[in-house]
Amino acid sequence: MHHGVPYLREQGRGSIVIMSSINGTRTFTNEGASAYASSKAGQLAFGKMLAMELAPSKIRVNVICPGGIHSNIHEKTERENLDKIETPTEYPEGPIPLTQGEMGDPEDVAAMAVFLLSDLASHITGTPVWIDGAQSLLQ
Repeated sequence: MHHGVPYLREQGRGSIVIMSSINGTRTFTNEGASAYASSKAGQLAFGKMLAMELAPSKIRVNVICPGGIHSNIHEKTERENLDKIETPTEYPEGPIPLTQGEMGDPEDVAAMAVFLLSDLASHITGTPVWIDGAQSLLQ
């Protein structure tokens, strides 16, 4: 953003999409993910603030918050000492409602990014979009 915004201002308009997550923005159910959830919440707040600050320059800022998407994130995430965290919770049972449990595809997220970056979204700014098949509504 630091390096890109001056170019967008120079051209008199633009659009920025920030990639966040349902974790930390709409769900808070992954024990041991405090740092991850906090960083994603920070991205959402950052996007909303930027939307206000950059609106006079006709630069739109929106935030995509994916849920379960086919990716390698789980293979890259180390989770340790979770037995020390005891949070008694009960969640409704059920798969991702829209897809009966099937995670989304990266193309679903890419399509939303393309839309938000396009002129079709010319009046949308400061908006989080959850791409999760209603997954976060269960948790």
